[in-house]
Amino acid sequence: MKIISDVYASSLYMFLLFVFFYAIMVMSSNILCRASKSVRLASTQSGNRYVSLDGLRGLLAFGVMAHHSIVGFVYFNTGTWQWSENPVLNQLGQSTVALFFMITGFLFTEKCSAPTVRWQALYISRVARLTPLYAVVVVVVFAAVFALSGFQLHVPPSEFLMEFGQWLAFVCFGRPGINGMENSWTLIAGVNWSLRFEWIFYVVGLPLIFLTSRVLSRNRLLVFYFISLIGLVAFGQLRGGLHGGPLCLAHFLCGIIAAFTYENHTGRLLISSRPFHIAAALSLVILGFMTDSGNAIAIAVTLFFFLAAVGGLSIFGLLKTRAAIWMGDISYGIYLIHGLVLWSTFYMSKKLGLLNSLDTLAFVIVLPLMGLFVLALASLSYIFLEKPTIEFGRSLASDSLRKTTAGQPI
Repeated sequence: MKIISDVYASSLYMFLLFVFFYAIMVMSSNILCRASKSVRLASTQSGNRYVSLDGLRGLLAFGVMAHHSIVGFVYFNTGTWQWSENPVLNQLGQSTVALFFMITGFLFTEKCSAPTVRWQALYISRVARLTPLYAVVVVVVFAAVFALSGFQLHVPPSEFLMEFGQWLAFVCFGRPGINGMENSWTLIAGVNWSLRFEWIFYVVGLPLIFLTSRVLSRNRLLVFYFISLIGLVAFGQLRGGLHGGPLCLAHFLCGIIAAFTYENHTGRLLISSRPFHIAAALSLVILGFMTDSGNAIAIAVTLFFFLAAVGGLSIFGLLKTRAAIWMGDISYGIYLIHGLVLWSTFYMSKKLGLLNSLDTLAFVIVLPLMGLFVLALASLSYIFLEKPTIEFGRSLASDSLRKTTAGQPI
């Protein structure tokens, strides 16, 4: 049986594969949480009021991995990285990232619309959170490309250093091929494209939220950003759909809208209600018939579901389990690391003449094994790299806050 070929063509098979894959990841994470004291100490406490969002992150990250596992296999067979006609496969790569953007928009809208915003502390925490692991991944990618190039430079040293700088800067200034290697971004499944838009949102979007929150009431802010979203989506529809930056902006706007909806008493009651949760969960079926997320219906459905998640939708309690929360804690690592694991697996399989063997029942075994490896690496990264640098960032932010307030009159 051609497993990957069937999954690539069938939405039902893709859905079943993901459910199977995610179930194994949840069970494995649960075992890890029970067996490791380090994991228990490092994990987020379940008392967090947005605990469903913590659990949702892990589901989204492994959704992206499931998507890239199929797309990556096709790439190694055809040499082309492309979208399919399979709606579920595509949405696991598109709507998952859309929800990541919404989570960012939601959480940082709360921070930047607060009465007091400590900007220096905010940006220090972002650098400390996002940079260390990303820098390690970039170094690994460049080292891998250098090894694949026979340990020789095929471009001038200055150009190689420029490429390294562009990648290290979250590809905000471009994502060139490395050392003359085309499609070198496939080593990490190209996931760093989204980090560029995250940083654009931090640098441009957060000050705008701060300014608007100073001149408009909360209810007017909700109306303002909702109208902005409608206008952007309408403009995109007239141009044949939203893509790239405008689509990412729409997703950030959804997160902003969710934040002000949650602050509204009536809105919070609505999105926290069981009928709303049921309707939002059922609406996801609509995405199973859409190959592209850059349209009004897909954006509306994703926002609908996200509002329910903000309101506590937990998928029968799954997203509030310790296992799901841990996968949410390490979701950044899952997101950055999984491409390297997939690429290495497919590369070695092709080199050994075993790649076609994966398009059988073997893939149903290999995918969870790759997932377990990613889960382990991401857990180690979070415990020994990310968590310490997060704490270090908080310490720096606290020091900067004390220095700032020390000179202020009482």
